[in-house]
Parts: sequence; C-alpha cells; structure tokens
Amino acid sequence: MFRFSLQKVLDYRAQLEEQAKMELAKALHIQLIREKAVRDLHEVIAVHAAALEGKTDVTPADLWLWRVYKERLEMDIRMAEEDLRQAAAEVARRRETVVARSTERKLLDKLKSNQAIRHAREESLKEQKQNDEMAVVRHGAGHGA
Repeated sequence: MFRFSLQKVLDYRAQLEEQAKMELAKALHIQLIREKAVRDLHEVIAVHAAALEGKTDVTPADLWLWRVYKERLEMDIRMAEEDLRQAAAEVARRRETVVARSTERKLLDKLKSNQAIRHAREESLKEQKQNDEMAVVRHGAGHGA
C-alpha cells in the first residue's frame, strides 16, 4: 500500500491555499463595497446637479450651498477612490498569494502522483517476478516427475 511521506505537508499546503482563497474572497468583497461607494457618490452629485438645473428660481445662496456641497462630495469621492485603489491593491496581493499557495500544493500533488505511479510500477514488477518464479517452479516440477 502506497503511503506519501509528505502527506501532512500536502494537507497543510492545501489548508494554506484554502485560507488564502478565503482572504481573497474577503478582499474582493471589500473592493465591491468600495466600488459601490464611489458610484453612489457620483450618483449623488449627478442627482443634485440635475435638480439644481431643473430649478427656475436659483438664488446666489443656492449656488453657494451647491458649490460647497459639491466640493465636499468631490473630496469624499477622492477619499473613496483612494480606498478603492487600496482595496484593489489588496486584492492583487491576495490573488498572488493564492497563486503561490496553489503552486506549492500542486508541486506536492505532482510529487505524490509520481511517487504513487512509481510505487505501483514497483509493486507490479514484484508481482510479475513472483509469478515468473512460481511458473519456473511449476514448470520445473512438471518436468522432474
């Protein structure tokens, strides 16, 4: 029976790969949240700009309030876009980690597969040798009688 001597290491590598995949999923979720925040802020500006354009009696105070509000929203957008860039960078890092962990595990899987094939070949050769020896013994016993 074949037993892979590095099975515990392979199991550990598989566990690390799964953990990396979960961390990537979390990072992707955060990135989606950040993308939505940026879209929502752009939408707020668009909605308020359209509402202001639709007004017929715009006062200088309305324009001043809109300008101040829009500046604040644009500052919020810049901050949200920076958060999004950081989230995207984190996703890229997590993705690289998943690829590295997967490669490490696949190397051990390949080693295990190669060793299992070699073991099966060796067992087959042993069995064939035993069969050949038994055939020689039987053949010799049949001629000697």
